[in-house]
Amino acid sequence: MKRLLSFFISISLLITVFAAVPFEAGAKDKNNDEGIYIVSSEIFADAYMLINLDDDNYPVIAQKNKDKRKYPASLTKIATAMVIINNVKNLKEKTTASQNAIDVLANTYAQVAGIQPGDTLTIEELLSLIMVHSACDACTVAAEYVAGTIPEFVKLMNNWAKSLGCTGTNFTNCDGLHDENHYTTASDVAIMTLEALKNETFSKVCTQKSVEFNDQTLIHTNYMLDEHHLSYYYEYAEGIKTGSTSEAGYCVVTKASKDGYNYLAVVMDSPIKKIDGIETKCSFIDAASLFDWAFDSLKYSVVVKGNDVVYEIPVEDGKDADSVQLGSTEDITALVPASLDASAVMIKPIEPPESLKAPIVKGDKICEADIIYADKVVATVDLCAMQTIELSTFLTIVNAVKSFLSNKIVLGAVLLAIVLLIIYIAVFASKLKKAKKKSAAKRRRREQLDEQINREYQRKHGRDNDYLPPPRRK
Repeated sequence: MKRLLSFFISISLLITVFAAVPFEAGAKDKNNDEGIYIVSSEIFADAYMLINLDDDNYPVIAQKNKDKRKYPASLTKIATAMVIINNVKNLKEKTTASQNAIDVLANTYAQVAGIQPGDTLTIEELLSLIMVHSACDACTVAAEYVAGTIPEFVKLMNNWAKSLGCTGTNFTNCDGLHDENHYTTASDVAIMTLEALKNETFSKVCTQKSVEFNDQTLIHTNYMLDEHHLSYYYEYAEGIKTGSTSEAGYCVVTKASKDGYNYLAVVMDSPIKKIDGIETKCSFIDAASLFDWAFDSLKYSVVVKGNDVVYEIPVEDGKDADSVQLGSTEDITALVPASLDASAVMIKPIEPPESLKAPIVKGDKICEADIIYADKVVATVDLCAMQTIELSTFLTIVNAVKSFLSNKIVLGAVLLAIVLLIIYIAVFASKLKKAKKKSAAKRRRREQLDEQINREYQRKHGRDNDYLPPPRRK
């Protein structure tokens, strides 16, 4: 019986222990696939993105078809340049153009700088020709120098793109000439460009307005940088790369800065249209329209004031407090319409905890919150505790007992233990009663035997036997 009881008690304890083990639930991944705002200006491109460079998270301010597969044309050279930079330690190193590097472009009508077989150039010169003049011959020469062959270089390009998380990109060449299997998306181009702009060499090369080669001044293919291209010149533009083929349309990736605001525009598959009677490459017009709209319509404004209470959460075991107030420790600004109506701003905590346990220190980050304006998330901020709440030892003990006893499995285990204890007591009492009965019957038999011996002795000797029976138990 003792073994059986021990087994049941052990099982009860195991159930109790496992009931106390926490199970971690996976959090939902938040993914906003849209831009924050809708551009009021007419944009001709089939795909575009406008990105805020002043926020380290690089939010997409506006977009269209950012994940739609597109041909990149010479936007490809952004990846080409970065693979060169990443694989050449000294850009002053020289290389000699091979016959193959030049012949591979024969009859392709590719844009070239006029490099001839046997010409010797530094890698730095090749980079400038690639990013400023969009020279395809500079691409093939550099590719052979870096990887030995052009196909091996293309592998490096694809590996680099994949390492950045570009899932919609596949390169088949290093120059951007059309190939049905050579494609990307505006989103992937943005990812590659943002990564490239972190590199000082790339930033320097891609923003050059011109480059000297063979006694020629070759201007940047981004005509937004050139004052002489009156239809396209945009005084706030800087770099980066253009591209065009009949299949890809007109493309441009460029950035612009004005009054402390900085944006990156990715424009893909824009047409040629007659504007004011002139055949116009709309990629430059689209980029300028995106920048003008942003500069004129948006500004940074305070959307959450520091120390303002925006949310409240219950607190367990708190001393002199049963809830904690949440807010921001400093003013939070966000890029919002210039005509912001502060009363229309909403603050929505992201998966806030149902309750918190003391102690809590003022300034502790509790959760994040979305700042919502016109049904769009314009910023995400940290919500912090606005006061310190100490731990109450008494409440900790009381709540721990309540929590323990309120657990159904624990309560069931306790009830099971009580039932087993009652069964054990009943069985023990029954055994004890039987033992007492058995002892009483044995004593009665012994007394009867003593009386019989005494009577027999008295009959034979005429007197009582000196034998004294054992004393009766009290």
